[in-house]
Amino acid sequence: MNKRVKRLQPLKELAGMRELREASALGEAERRLTEAERRLGDLLRYRQEYEKIFQQTASAGAAMRGLRDQQIFIARLGEAVRAQQLVIEQINDECAQARTQWREAATRKQVVGKVVDRAKAEANMKDEQRLQVESDERAIQTRVRS
Repeated sequence: MNKRVKRLQPLKELAGMRELREASALGEAERRLTEAERRLGDLLRYRQEYEKIFQQTASAGAAMRGLRDQQIFIARLGEAVRAQQLVIEQINDECAQARTQWREAATRKQVVGKVVDRAKAEANMKDEQRLQVESDERAIQTRVRS
């Protein structure tokens, strides 16, 4: 391996490590998104259940104070739903950014890999040319001696 390939090899390794790090960050962001969406689904179901209970309680002629407390609780659930939707939007943005960073890192890894491969190919070709020249010189020397 020639000097150029030895100098480029650490760059290839660093690009590979960065790509793995960015892929891991993307995976973590997607995991958080899935969890946030699950929480939103739970909140929506919870609010729907309480709205159904409220309708049943109101139809049955419950006391005003109890109905007002239920309405307040349902309103708070609505606020929690809106807050969770904002969290999901934020995590979606983080996922998009993480995906972009991962793609850039993967592209850089690929480009650096091609540069290293090209340098190796050039080094191998030079070695083969050098060996061929040495072989030709030996052949010429053996003919001269004969």
